[in-house]
Parts: sequence; structure tokens; C-alpha cells
Amino acid sequence: MSKSVGKLLGAGSAGTKRFASEKQYLDYLNKYDTTDVDTAYKNMAATGSDLSSSLAERPGYVYSVDGSDDARRRAEQAYYNQAVSKLEPEFESRRRQLETRLQNQGFSTDSEAYQTAMNNLENSQNSAYADAAYNSIQAGQNAFTNSLNNQLSAANFQNAARQLPISEIGSLLQNQYSGYDLANQIYTVQKGGDARINQAKNQNAAEQYQVGSSALLGAGNILTSMFSDRELKDNIVRVGQLHNGLPVYLFTYKGDNEPRLGLMAQDVLAVHPEAVAVDKSGYLKVNYALACR
Repeated sequence: MSKSVGKLLGAGSAGTKRFASEKQYLDYLNKYDTTDVDTAYKNMAATGSDLSSSLAERPGYVYSVDGSDDARRRAEQAYYNQAVSKLEPEFESRRRQLETRLQNQGFSTDSEAYQTAMNNLENSQNSAYADAAYNSIQAGQNAFTNSLNNQLSAANFQNAARQLPISEIGSLLQNQYSGYDLANQIYTVQKGGDARINQAKNQNAAEQYQVGSSALLGAGNILTSMFSDRELKDNIVRVGQLHNGLPVYLFTYKGDNEPRLGLMAQDVLAVHPEAVAVDKSGYLKVNYALACR
């Protein structure tokens, strides 16, 4: 009963409805069409399932590469053959020239000077062939490295190309709501609104109980200032008056259909002006403890 009295006196007037912004956002979310996004996710999930079942034998991805040993051998042989094709006639010509020069100088083929000169020529020839062999090995290694790098580049390109459609789909789906995302978003907004409304209801109940109890016990001094400006009210009906002659009205606050019982600030100004104050919003508030003396 005390709660009902407090309710009629206008206590506990905190809003217990969804804010306009909440309603607008929920309306937007509830109308949001996620069909295309859900279809895309469904297709991606199906493709992912197919791929996962055949990862071991997928031919599309390149997981390892080897440089071509055939390319290495071909490069080695080609370089060595080219070098030998030049060295053989060169040293053959140098041998004939040396033999002629030694004979003209009177050195016999079995002389120490003749043997020394020919040995030096042979050593020079062996050194040239060794250099050719070493360079051919280097050429083969370079060919192997180039082959390996080429295969790596081709594999990386192929793997990147395989991932490109997935990346493109992911980019297209960014900032798009799926059905799951939308349900979570609606739940978050509704949960926040419900928590605020429940908090306001509990606050209203507590205020109504306190004001109603105070009215029944005659403890009017517990009441604090309340908005009582006529400009804030609709459906105003006079239903009685206090002992000091102030009229008592039944009314509703604008935007709220809940009937309430109370005074008009404009009436109180004529009897107890000290009980009336102007709120920072510009509307009049009444201190009931002072107004009801």
C-alpha cells in the first residue's frame, strides 16, 4: 500500500523503457540481411572441410623443392668441354713451338734442359686443366642454385595464388555481419537495455516504497524536491486540497501514461514560495516538506 501511495505522489519516475537509440539499433539489426554473408561462410566451411580431408595428397600446394642435379651436371660438362676445346689446340701449338725452339738451340730430346722445358709445359697444361675442372664445378653449383631458386619462386607463386581467393573472400567479409555475429550483437544490446531497465525498476520500487511509507507515517520532511512544473504534466484533474489550501491534482507526466498524485509548482509559489526552486533545466521543482506545512 505504501508503494502505491509513493507511486501516486510521483516517486520512482526513472524511465523503464528502451532508449530511442537502442530501439533504432535493434530495429536496424533485426532487419539486417545476412544471407549472402552466411552463404559465403557456409561455402568456405564446406571447402575447408573438403581440403582438410585431402591435405596429404593435395597436388596444388608445393611443400618442398630440389635443385636440378641434371642442370648441375650439364653445366659442369658444358663448361669443361668448352675449356678443353680451347686448351688442347693451344698446348699442342705451344708444344710444337717449344720443340722447334729447343732443337734450333741444339738441345737433344734426351738432354736435361729439353726435359725441363717440356716438363714445365706439361705442368702448365695440367694446371690449366685443373683450373678448367674447378671452374666447371663452380658453374655446375651456380646452375644448381639458380635451378633451386627458380623452383622456389615458382612454388611460392603457386602457393600464394592458391591462397589469393581465400584472402579476397576474407577481405570481402570484413565488417559484414553473419547470422552468428548478428545474434551476438542483438544479444549485447538487449542485455544492456534489460540490465538498465531492471535497475531503473528496482530504483523506482525503492523510491516509491520510501515515499509511500513516509506519507503514511506523516513524515513529510523525508520527501525531497520533485519536478512539479505544470509544463511537464498532462491530463491534469483536481481531486482535492491540503489543509493549507493547496490544490491536489491527479496527472500524468508528458511521455508517461502512469497516473500520479501531487501539487503544481505554480500553485505552491503563491502559498510557500520558499518551497519552489528552478532546476538547471529551467523547470520548477517543489520541496514537499516545505509545501505541505
